[in-house]
Amino acid sequence: MFNLRKAIVVTVGAAVALATPGAMASADAKATNQRLVLKSGTTSLALASATAKALSANGIKVAPASEARVTKRGISFPITGGLINPETLAGTISHAGGLTFTAGGKSLTIRGFFISTVTGKLSAYADEVGGRLRVLNLDVSKVKVFSSSTIVRVLNVKATLNAAAAKALNGYFGTKLFKSGLAIGTARVDANYRVVTTH
Repeated sequence: MFNLRKAIVVTVGAAVALATPGAMASADAKATNQRLVLKSGTTSLALASATAKALSANGIKVAPASEARVTKRGISFPITGGLINPETLAGTISHAGGLTFTAGGKSLTIRGFFISTVTGKLSAYADEVGGRLRVLNLDVSKVKVFSSSTIVRVLNVKATLNAAAAKALNGYFGTKLFKSGLAIGTARVDANYRVVTTH
């Protein structure tokens, strides 16, 4: 049976371990056969103020696309599914909605955000590129995790721009503004889940 207290304690430790390459593989080998199936919720991104100002100063606008919404937590993207190991946090989270970048009469939309907690990357489908890109690197070394019998909340996930996304954005808009490692903001996950046992 799912032990909530144990899950909370172990999850916090595992979240920190995610920041160390190779830690996940070791932890996952000891994982139980229980998984958290994410049913709904949101991942919210609060944009770094300095980056938001720099984009605006260079005539680049960022706006939510499709199901994404501006909320008091930043830009929120609906969670459409996911499967997470409760002891190691290894797994994936998928989302609806996206972001549209506009500058100089051109626009580029990325959508269908997909988080892998194993790689610490967020990827998205870029409409104008016609394929998926690794967009963000996620640093969970200082996260805070809270959970109940139906909800798991992960706070203080630091997001920086991935090199592939920086190259694609610079090439598309003809700029050098986007840099690998650029601070994008802080994310939080608020997910509703149910527990299943795998075989």
